[in-house]
Amino acid sequence: MAEEDVEKNQNETSEEQAVEFASLNLQPGAKLQLFTHRGRTPVQHISSLIGVESNEYLLLRLPRVQGTVMTCYDGEKVTLRVFSGTMICNFDVSVIQTFYHPLNCLCVSYPRKLQVKKIRRELRIRVDMAAKLKRQASQDLAVRLANLSATGCQLRVDQDVGEVDDQFSLCFDLPLPGDEAPSNIAVNAKIRNIIDDNADAGSGYLVGLEFLEVDTTAQLMIRHYVYEGLLDRRQAIA
Repeated sequence: MAEEDVEKNQNETSEEQAVEFASLNLQPGAKLQLFTHRGRTPVQHISSLIGVESNEYLLLRLPRVQGTVMTCYDGEKVTLRVFSGTMICNFDVSVIQTFYHPLNCLCVSYPRKLQVKKIRRELRIRVDMAAKLKRQASQDLAVRLANLSATGCQLRVDQDVGEVDDQFSLCFDLPLPGDEAPSNIAVNAKIRNIIDDNADAGSGYLVGLEFLEVDTTAQLMIRHYVYEGLLDRRQAIA
């Protein structure tokens, strides 16, 4: 990840607490992360919840790896992570059975121990990332992301891009773990604030954006990127 730090004084958390799985109230289709532990470091995959048999098992969509359905092994331990609003929940389960074509789903044990960290505000990290603004009746404008969260970002620009409440689309490539190719993120956004950028002799502006429409998979990927950015630096979420 490129030169990131925790955005100071932006993130506040409470202590981790144990909860019952049912209290998460996850609905079919909810996106989650699935981590396999087959090497020195866990590998992240994106899955979704198909259904739950209380106190028995969870049924998940089988992730794909480079377009091919992932192979899982009976008894294999996997870790699931769920982002719900401003809550991060991690829990370990084991594979009961894998169903391949045409179902492509994964049956895992019902989680008994869940650790939840509640975040009072959306996590945000500093970044230095290329992005592109797409404006109606105007040429695309190259900009830089100065910080990023799952609900918005701040741009660093060297020219006027509009006024508060103006809307446009924003595109950027989000780095993924390991050797995976970056994922292209496209969101609709509106300007929430504009301030002079004094970092370079007052040249340019810092433009705060609120994301209006974010695909659930893209939002999960951004949250994971931000969260891992904090963990990579052994920083407390504070």
